[in-house]
Amino acid sequence: PRSQGITTLGTIYSSVLFEGRAPEGWVMILNYIGGVTNPGVLKQTEDELVAQVDKDIRTMLIKDDAPPAKKLGVRVWPRAIPQINIGHLDRLDTARKEMDAAGLDGVLLAGNYVAGVAIGKCVDGAYAAADGLEKVLSKKTAAKH
Repeated sequence: PRSQGITTLGTIYSSVLFEGRAPEGWVMILNYIGGVTNPGVLKQTEDELVAQVDKDIRTMLIKDDAPPAKKLGVRVWPRAIPQINIGHLDRLDTARKEMDAAGLDGVLLAGNYVAGVAIGKCVDGAYAAADGLEKVLSKKTAAKH
């Protein structure tokens, strides 16, 4: 948490999820840092970002005396993860109602801007979109018979 001086937002153990991403005896992790409330990271150098993440990881996940991390790369996206602001869900609801009123019942909204950016939310959203599509197709099939 930021209240404890941690700026890393999340860590994914990529080599655990995807076999072969790291050599034997190594673990590859992806770290996310920044966010809408911490735009200052955009002004930091790669080395400063790596040092901050290393500090955070040593505080949260690994021993202080662990071997130094090997930097494979740093990618900076100024607007990487969509921010769901207050009122966003109301706008989506309004958009759905207006699409229905316009006779666009076969048009579905889907994606991380609808369900959320976390993997689980995207999967849930994909299932919801598939259910919606199944209902639309069932109606069209029933109407033909």
